[in-house]
Amino acid sequence: MKIQELLVDKKPQVYTIDAAQTVEEAINAMAAHRISSLIVMDKESPVGIFTERDVLKTLLKFRDKPLTAIAVREVMTEKLIVARPDDELHAVMSAMVQADIRHMPVVSEGQIVGVLSMRDIIHHYVGSLRAELTYLQDYVRRLEDAQID
Repeated sequence: MKIQELLVDKKPQVYTIDAAQTVEEAINAMAAHRISSLIVMDKESPVGIFTERDVLKTLLKFRDKPLTAIAVREVMTEKLIVARPDDELHAVMSAMVQADIRHMPVVSEGQIVGVLSMRDIIHHYVGSLRAELTYLQDYVRRLEDAQID
């Protein structure tokens, strides 16, 4: 399966935050949208990603500093590992596991068109396994019925 097929089902929404905004603003945006990451922008360009892990690192690094005084650019993850819409899902999943990340922006023609999460991948595979299990159960029932006749 290609990433673009998964994005169609997901109806991707890319949530962003300006690098100059505060960590408190980022946390509020993540809570309001019920998401666990934001793409960090500097003008029109993505410069990083801010995730739940970055929130925890911020709290540990700046114990005595209010979240309203910390810019997202100070604590974001700068290295963006990205996928392309025509990448195979299993390859992207493998890359995410190897890089120990849970969010991967999807880039097409220089623009971020979605953010794939490990949760998205798990939901896809669980759905596939359920369908396969149903197929196998039906197959076994038909075999049993054939033996009775």
